Amino acid sequence: MAIDSAINLRNDVIFKYIFGYEKNERILIALLNAILGLEGKEKIVKLTFLNTFNLQEYLKDKLSTLDVKAEDNTGRRVNIEMQVEPDKAYISRVIYYHDKLFTSQLKKAEPYEKLHKTISISILDFILFDDERELHNIYRYLNVKSKKELTDIKELHFIELPKFKKDKPKKMRSRFEKWLHILKFGENYADDIDNLPEELKEEEEIVMALQEMVRASNDETVRQILEMRSKARHEEASRLYQAEQRGIKKGKEEGKEEGKKEGKEEGKEEERISIAKNMLKLNFPLDAISQVTGLTASEIEKLK
Repeated sequence: MAIDSAINLRNDVIFKYIFGYEKNERILIALLNAILGLEGKEKIVKLTFLNTFNLQEYLKDKLSTLDVKAEDNTGRRVNIEMQVEPDKAYISRVIYYHDKLFTSQLKKAEPYEKLHKTISISILDFILFDDERELHNIYRYLNVKSKKELTDIKELHFIELPKFKKDKPKKMRSRFEKWLHILKFGENYADDIDNLPEELKEEEEIVMALQEMVRASNDETVRQILEMRSKARHEEASRLYQAEQRGIKKGKEEGKEEGKKEGKEEGKEEERISIAKNMLKLNFPLDAISQVTGLTASEIEKLK
């Protein structure tokens, strides 16, 4: 039986369910090593979870954000999160929490030499950098004139999943690309994990991640959180719709006063497009947007 479409590795709740528990340390280590390209002696082999994920607390906290923070055997601190929706203040938020993770290393009266490298990894289900061709972009301190790097003690990674395409030959995929593939298309394998393509099955942790994803689909607390989110989004869509209606009505009244009348059909079309754009921002499925606005799936796709 197919799992719910909301159950996928791009869902931040599911992501935390899989990677935020100490029992799944091996899966998170594999993902981090793949993203950071760590090999040999550089590889992460052990993690200490700085804030273990707790579904019940997550439910009580009304869907507050909770990133996965860990410390490896070298003292490096790593923060990794899945961000589902665009946020104008997202970069500022990433920098703020990255700096908190960095400065929290030192205890009272400890020397600065005790500070270790801190890495923040943002896996994004949207395009953040329209002007960057690469899907994985890394930022550090550098001299803007000479382009020489000052230090690598702070590092920000942004991975934009929509830029990943699955047209690359399977045999050419790196570990990182295999993880990208499963993050973006993992739900397609949920019904038959035993028959994964061989190049994916080679990575045991990928198989484990998919098994945890299926387990999450059967977790009642996960379902409660997802239902609460769905309800909140529907309420937000309703609020936006009503606000649009009030704005349209007001605009029509002002238009009459000023003697500026627009065609009814044009006004309705603008209304439908506006509502569709707002629903897209809230990640509503295309069929739901189509039912509300009357627009076709292809017309909605062009609005993205």
